[in-house]
Amino acid sequence: MATRKCNVFALAGCTNSGKSTLAKEFQRYFGAADTTIINQDEFYKTENEVEKIYHPAAKTLTEQGYYWSFDEKEAINVNQFKERIIEKSKIYKNVIIDGNMITEMDEIVELCGRIVVLTLDIKTCRRRREARTDYVPPDTPGYFDNVAFPAYLRHLENARKRSNPIHLLYKFIQIPSRTDSRITFIDVSEPRCSDRNESIIDFREQIFNDHIKLTDEELKVNVVDQLVSHPSCGAISTFNGVTRDNHAGRDVVHLSYDCHDLMAYKKLRGICAEIRTAFPDVKKIAIFHRLGRVDVGESSVVISTSSPHRKTAIEATGRCIDLLKDHAPIFKYEEYSNGETKGTKGTWKSNVEDSQQNC
Repeated sequence: MATRKCNVFALAGCTNSGKSTLAKEFQRYFGAADTTIINQDEFYKTENEVEKIYHPAAKTLTEQGYYWSFDEKEAINVNQFKERIIEKSKIYKNVIIDGNMITEMDEIVELCGRIVVLTLDIKTCRRRREARTDYVPPDTPGYFDNVAFPAYLRHLENARKRSNPIHLLYKFIQIPSRTDSRITFIDVSEPRCSDRNESIIDFREQIFNDHIKLTDEELKVNVVDQLVSHPSCGAISTFNGVTRDNHAGRDVVHLSYDCHDLMAYKKLRGICAEIRTAFPDVKKIAIFHRLGRVDVGESSVVISTSSPHRKTAIEATGRCIDLLKDHAPIFKYEEYSNGETKGTKGTWKSNVEDSQQNC
């Protein structure tokens, strides 16, 4: 494991999502003297060592009749990658690692303090990839559609439900990414700023100041408060939504929540942007939402904002709650111990439906 005196920060996700550009921005932000960047691409195996993919399209689109499998972790010298991270973490305060397959490599994930997965839609990704001229070897015809982007989609799904093997009582248990607080997602398909440099800074600010997490773990209010704390802020306003034992005259046993993770992450980050537009003094925002079963008395959502003065923080947190209830694509199941309807013991409803019913 890398020493905790060093911050090992990973930028993972889609090819051509701007990982390397953001890594350079973080290096500038943290200070070049204290920060180094390690790129996954430095550890590619040679063409002779990389597996070949005999895809049907390759037989007609390429001279050699196959594709090289450069978008799977087996194409990387993982041990060399790991050793470099450990080596540099003994020298620098911050080590930024950049690569599209980081979340596929257990040996690398275990060294990271935080992992941000950047996502892109296929249209934007193709346009950016076709504009690149620095790939060695260059893309062969059909490689993007038949290899690169399908691999990204698999890796993204693996990151979403990623498990870390944890040794507990001599057995290995699996903890999915909804539990792993180090992993979050940010969609970079549509920059909010027209200027490229402004967009880079905006994404950096989102990563550092907007803390979004969908998790199966119990929510801890003090942890969320710590995330939004800042020396310039004299106010932290926190909302803690808990499961109550009744609804519309029926006894509630428990709630269960589910969502489309990536869609929800995108919507929640959009809510953060709306909050910052309405309340420019807000410094940090945290939205943590529980998924899975939430028993009576347990927290289902914790929202917190910080600002220099209390009025802004209180109003921003209240507005954030309303926006989440009105727009977040998160679904809730209420299970009842009485008051069954048509033989069912519970009801699924969206946040929007729930908000409308409780107006």
